[in-house]
Amino acid sequence: MLPVDREAAYLVQDRMAAVVESKFGETVAGWKVGATSVGVQRAEGYDGPIPGRIFGTTVYVDGAVVPRSRLQRGMVEAEVGFRFGAEPNVREGALAAEDLVGMVEAMPALDITSTRYAAGRRAGWTARQSMLAGIADNGNGGMVVLGQTAADWQVLDLTQMLAALRVNGGASAPHLLGARRRDPIDALAWTVKHVYERGFGIRAGDVVLTGSLTEPQELQAGDRVECRMPGLGSVSCQVSLA
Repeated sequence: MLPVDREAAYLVQDRMAAVVESKFGETVAGWKVGATSVGVQRAEGYDGPIPGRIFGTTVYVDGAVVPRSRLQRGMVEAEVGFRFGAEPNVREGALAAEDLVGMVEAMPALDITSTRYAAGRRAGWTARQSMLAGIADNGNGGMVVLGQTAADWQVLDLTQMLAALRVNGGASAPHLLGARRRDPIDALAWTVKHVYERGFGIRAGDVVLTGSLTEPQELQAGDRVECRMPGLGSVSCQVSLA
């Protein structure tokens, strides 16, 4: 039973969040967004970004061992994360990207995507069906690993940053640049607007991940992930064996 449109996909995502919050005491620690750039959307056949929540129990710190048991066909992406120091006051009007710069701290982050769909379920889906299912599946959210916040990050050109994402010390993942990268600050502004339009909010301490700077890399049990972002810092994790 696939969602027929974005409204239905968001409803499924919201109902799932309500269930895990009420039945399991889960908390929302922020939001993530994928497929932010026009280039990626065109390549995947999507009509826009894919947002989802970040749940508190899925957040790990730099150097953590993340559980393989929580991954199904896991992929890792290098992203810029932003943490809010206070709730953005969007009720008094739309916030432009430049308005958000002074409200947030920036950090390197890893977005480890996953899925709750059974293996092979996506076979035969159209690009639109895959997009809507990904939204319903919490934006393909799995786990996130957050690095330390960086000083003077505002001077960096995040649209040109060459993040070195490596799995097990291998070659750096190909960069997403040009039409395949949206300015992370612009993606942040889109996400904040989207969250409030859906009737939710951003709190002090919440984190927003803003889309991959590199092509996603597949993860297996025991893999070691390291990412260095010039001027922003580094972040790493280890996937457990079981």
